[in-house]
Amino acid sequence: MSFLMEGPISLIARLVRSEALTNDDLVLPNANRVAFEFDSIDARMSADEALATIADRADRSRLAVLKILTTAENFQYLADIGNVRDGQWYRINLLPRGKKSGPFAWASSLGGAGYEEIVPLVLDDIQYLFSEGDSPLSPIGAAVGNERALAQAIAEACKFPESAIGKSRAARNLLSGANLPHKIVVRDVGQASFCSAIDQHGNELFHLDAGWPISYNKKTTFIKPELKVADAPVILSHWDWDHLHGYHAIAGLADGTWIVPVQRLGPGAKLVAEKLATNNRLLGVSSANVSAGPLRLGRCKGKAGNLNQTGLCVQTTLQSGKTVLFMGDADYDLVRPRLTALPDFIVATHHGAKFTGCVVSPRGSSGWCVVSVGKGNGYGHPSQTAITSHMSAGWSMSFTCERNGVPRGSRHLGP
Repeated sequence: MSFLMEGPISLIARLVRSEALTNDDLVLPNANRVAFEFDSIDARMSADEALATIADRADRSRLAVLKILTTAENFQYLADIGNVRDGQWYRINLLPRGKKSGPFAWASSLGGAGYEEIVPLVLDDIQYLFSEGDSPLSPIGAAVGNERALAQAIAEACKFPESAIGKSRAARNLLSGANLPHKIVVRDVGQASFCSAIDQHGNELFHLDAGWPISYNKKTTFIKPELKVADAPVILSHWDWDHLHGYHAIAGLADGTWIVPVQRLGPGAKLVAEKLATNNRLLGVSSANVSAGPLRLGRCKGKAGNLNQTGLCVQTTLQSGKTVLFMGDADYDLVRPRLTALPDFIVATHHGAKFTGCVVSPRGSSGWCVVSVGKGNGYGHPSQTAITSHMSAGWSMSFTCERNGVPRGSRHLGP
């Protein structure tokens, strides 16, 4: 039985994402509910036990993802904090649903195929501990609370693996042998991101993200992809679970070499990074652009600490000479390196959610854009405002979910 079913739950949790539910018709913005998502670990253990768990030397089922749904104002009140941002660490206590009133929460512990279970809970108490970058953090062993000391030990262990930092040259060498893709398959993986560059025979050359929905959006899932090439490289846009959960959930993805942005991690993400690094399959890109074969990779220069806006964006050339732009969840204005020519195809940023800035224009004033999104997802994606912006820029829209009478399914960009 999952530890989340054992009664009162206490977690040490890193805030990895806070996203307002899309509501284009909302009159009072402050009334909008926000999904606060955490990468967390069972707090009822020693520092040594926690570090062994993160390193996958102990019971990995003590790792969990958590979503709390409430307004931004109420979260600030409950946590007694003014500025909420990614990279903050909290101690969170939860109770089974129905034990008390309070913000609803959902949690899932790590199983053999990832974060699949869904355990409904209610927030009992939340305490802000510290933010990454606080200087100085009280050292372990100082006269600080046990929970803060445990959280600091966990946060220190969750740093990006040092052995995988500064691997732009290795990434360039790996990708230099890649053939030009025939086309890009934007896979129907529900509310997640997983694209594959394939040749004329459907063999995967490389992947752009490796997503599969975690428990909150499990209802949007479809048939799991079956890969023809088990060890094709993965280019990860950023360390959000809906972009990397395929590591656990889809056979073959864990066997490839992953080219990733160097970002701050939570306990569950660090387990993935550490496993890849231990097997010499993790190549971290910090800042340098990588151009090799059909690919141009760049590091988005958004606000520090924001996973979405500081990840990798990808430009790739097809055999036809046409180009595809893939931004992950980043705003189009952050594309790096700067475009030398406008793209023929794009994968819509952030599953069709709202974004800041302008939509990139298509070459020749018209092009195809695919939105990777799951119908009925917990965020309200896609935003009609964002869709209208794309169409106004000249993009013809296609969706992996059922929409406008078109059945759900994978879509193709190219040839």
